[in-house]
Amino acid sequence: MDDSPYLGARLSRRHFLRAAAASGLLLPLESFAATDQVHDLRGKVAISNRPATWKSEVLPGDRIVTGNDGHFVFVMGQDAVMLRSRSELVIEKYEESQGLLRLLTGAMGAVFGRGRQRRILAGNATAGIRGTGVYMETRGDGTYFCTCWGAVDLASTEDANDKRLVESKRHIANMISASASGGTRFKPATFETHTDEEMDILEKCVGRRSPIVVPR
Repeated sequence: MDDSPYLGARLSRRHFLRAAAASGLLLPLESFAATDQVHDLRGKVAISNRPATWKSEVLPGDRIVTGNDGHFVFVMGQDAVMLRSRSELVIEKYEESQGLLRLLTGAMGAVFGRGRQRRILAGNATAGIRGTGVYMETRGDGTYFCTCWGAVDLASTEDANDKRLVESKRHIANMISASASGGTRFKPATFETHTDEEMDILEKCVGRRSPIVVPR
């Protein structure tokens, strides 16, 4: 059962968008224009059990699932998200001032605009975002999390005191394990399974460039 505070009665997705925008709960309506949201769609992708199309809308409360051949890039406001194959993402909350994304399984890259609070739950890690670029994967041995640039408050979901502030100019990666070793679940990891070019493409989707590719 979907318990999102935004989902109530759905007369239509467009009607829902207009009503939500009028209430001041969500970003301005133009930020969710369907023609602007989907930037890449390959293979099998479903949004809340409906096949995704190039005109699909992505809204708070939606669950996005990619198949074995799926690849999906979409925009919400000043943020852009890439989902790789065999991934599942729930948009728990998304407002002008704050948002919450939950990566249940798979791999995701994302870039976020400055000045807005965003939080990601991915596997056994939670991340507070501060206008940055990140890439993550849920794995059998834990969660791979790369702070590509910017600052992230990263913590273990098993122990909220096991945390660290990661400040990066170019790809600082960690593995967050389910069990602690030497007093922490964090281990340094290598830069892998994503590229500078992919992260720059996400920035281009929202009219910016990666600070790695085009230094600011």
